[in-house]
Amino acid sequence: MNKFLTNQFGKGPNNSLYLSDRSNFAFRGKWIGVQYNTIMDKWHLGDFKSAHYQISVEYGSNEAETMQVSVIARPDRAVVNIYGRSSINQELINLSATVDASVVYLNVEPKSASYAGAKLIFHASYAQSINKLSPPAIVADTSTAPSSGINTFDSLDNTFDATNITFDKV
Repeated sequence: MNKFLTNQFGKGPNNSLYLSDRSNFAFRGKWIGVQYNTIMDKWHLGDFKSAHYQISVEYGSNEAETMQVSVIARPDRAVVNIYGRSSINQELINLSATVDASVVYLNVEPKSASYAGAKLIFHASYAQSINKLSPPAIVADTSTAPSSGINTFDSLDNTFDATNITFDKV
């Protein structure tokens, strides 16, 4: 088997992985049943900052779609970009991402109740985090409305407290 692997892979330019002629990657494996509030994938922000997905969804043998998805996150926000989406008849799923300060969740649900139970498989490429995980910078309220103020930040437990400070213009 080792000989087979060495015939298929090699070192490419820039430390890339070289595939011999006509070699491809294929994926299948355990599928996920798409229901409401289904978590497709999750990862820790301390390990990864972003991920790229190749997703394939099927509902029966005649309804299908495929898409490329990019997800990037920080402790208070995750962003999903769907591109290269192709569907037979119509789209089958909705995707969203949430983050709970340290774990990113890629959520999937059927586009309509009639597509509940669709089967989903995916392949992911993760980009490891470069910087140590830390909370995002705090932005002060710059509103000039008379009733607005600035909440104070408690550095002991890293939360905003209920104290409201206002400044008068002179």
